[in-house]
Amino acid sequence: MNGARHIAWALSLWLVSAGVQAQQQVSPAVFEALREAQRLQQDGRPAQAREQLESVRRSLPDGSLELALVQQRLGYLAIAQDRTGDAIDWLRRALEHEVLDDQAAAQDRRNLAQLLVVEGRYSEAVRVLETQQRSGPLPLPLKRLLVQAYNELEQYDKAIPLAEQVVTADPQVDAVWYRLLAGMNHRLGRYGQAERWLHVVLRRQPAEAEHWRQLAGMQSLDGRQIDAAATLRLAHESGVTLSEQDLHNLVAVHTQAGAPWQAARLLQALLDEGLLSRSTQRQRLLAQLWLQARDRERATAAWRTLAGSTGATGDWLQVARLQLEDQQWADLLATLERARSGASAAQLATIGQWQDYVNAVQAEDDEAQ
Repeated sequence: MNGARHIAWALSLWLVSAGVQAQQQVSPAVFEALREAQRLQQDGRPAQAREQLESVRRSLPDGSLELALVQQRLGYLAIAQDRTGDAIDWLRRALEHEVLDDQAAAQDRRNLAQLLVVEGRYSEAVRVLETQQRSGPLPLPLKRLLVQAYNELEQYDKAIPLAEQVVTADPQVDAVWYRLLAGMNHRLGRYGQAERWLHVVLRRQPAEAEHWRQLAGMQSLDGRQIDAAATLRLAHESGVTLSEQDLHNLVAVHTQAGAPWQAARLLQALLDEGLLSRSTQRQRLLAQLWLQARDRERATAAWRTLAGSTGATGDWLQVARLQLEDQQWADLLATLERARSGASAAQLATIGQWQDYVNAVQAEDDEAQ
């Protein structure tokens, strides 16, 4: 919690100034108690500082500026002692009186929101920051904090406009902000916008293979599998190492998402680009994906290419099955003949049954004419 200690020290200096400005509005006893608590804290005696503040707090009326200032100091003392929960409680109480001046209240809200985010209390942090936002545009650090809270709450529609303001105000901001924008747009299915921000990330870090994979994945999710393959080809030509497993994983993303057509189209593009070498296993996967996608024409062509390569009866029978379902009788009979070579007894029985069926159908057609 070193960051919290830094906040506490920086703000303890501010509080002295605020106390001097309020000197005419608080009693000498309370003012001296605040100064003494600060001195004790700086001397490394936080327990005594807390006791000093508690002793004066109990005698102060609700809603008074004096009570708010004491609770505020208790809050920053708690931060210095890593008592985050207590710090949140005291700062919230100090703000509830609504007697602190605007500058002090804004500073307290900022630090209260930071503490709430640290504690993972994102909904509460959002309420504090939105209250501040109603008073006027948030400064950049608070916009960043609110983006973080919205993102954790998966309120991407609210987070994205603020995150865009962050990168517009500071284009050289850390690349994590551009990745965050890409990720949030991705989760909302705004693949084109996600791609836009990934391009920025790539311009900054062109040697990172992960960024190329993410960009290609986004283009593929956007239905532009040819562009995705071209992106991966460009990465390869730029000397970025992409393993075959990386490329297979991109295909698998679509398969697992229940999008076999996109998976098949991407795999086909990767094969056509030469990014994946053609193999029996990949050709079979391609044929299966086209079949799952119910693109029968491409599925039949893929199975025929596979069967021509392997010569396996099972692959030719898969072609025959599709031709049977599409009532392509002449092609079916030719395929069945090719399937006979090397067929098992069970496969020969299937071939015979299908041939008999086709012959019977053709005979009925001849009689009908």
